[in-house]
Amino acid sequence: MVFSCIGFVWVNKMSNNKSSNQKTKSKKTIIRFKSSFVQQFFWKIVICICVLIIAYVLIYICFFGNGLFSPGSELEKKDWLSFLGAYLSFAGTLLISLIAILQSKFFEDRDKKRIADERKKTIQPILSVEIAGIDQQINHVVDVFSPWNPETMPKHKNVTIEIENVGKYPVRNVIVFDRYIWQMLKPNEKKQIQVAYTDSPDIERGEKYLIEILESEFARTDEGIPKDFCINYDDVDGNEMYQVYVLSDFEGTQYYSLRGTYDA
Repeated sequence: MVFSCIGFVWVNKMSNNKSSNQKTKSKKTIIRFKSSFVQQFFWKIVICICVLIIAYVLIYICFFGNGLFSPGSELEKKDWLSFLGAYLSFAGTLLISLIAILQSKFFEDRDKKRIADERKKTIQPILSVEIAGIDQQINHVVDVFSPWNPETMPKHKNVTIEIENVGKYPVRNVIVFDRYIWQMLKPNEKKQIQVAYTDSPDIERGEKYLIEILESEFARTDEGIPKDFCINYDDVDGNEMYQVYVLSDFEGTQYYSLRGTYDA
């Protein structure tokens, strides 16, 4: 689950054209879900038609001209012609019945899948991700310094990220930055995490309360803010999912925007 998230973030970093990625993703989605009754049962119908045609041709050959076989005791060729007419009627009825059964099954399966997909979309959480602070004091850690010596004031290098579940359904087993964070995030529940890169002076000072991340896995800005990351979780139905968040900027305000929700 975590590896699939890392892989997706890495692909996003290698992309230079956001609109191109969205068009490619749309095309893949169309191809993936483009399925019709004929596409699904094409070969079954073709095989059935071929069997019926071959059977008809074999019967015709057997009684063509003098035929390979005699018509039989007290039978004439016209009797076999009548039989072939009845056979064609039977073959047509059989083929139509087969198509009707397969078509009914096809639409039933498609409705089940549609309902399942709608359910899956409905239960996905709406997560509000905010940058709550930059270079703040580490939570649960007291800074020790001398008020008469400003040089002893600890220097912080970290990012505080606030995550709130504003959806209707809770999520379980929340993993952020490849670290298992919470067993449960309830609706309208808000929690914070603090992350720091390996070169931050806060790592040793607050090792238990900080999430240490590598720049090779999570690129950062000049201010030390991760450019993108993902949140892994299990929804209420037990589906393993993850959401990708990308750092955006609007008129100098930096924020995390949702790129998409995916199966882990």
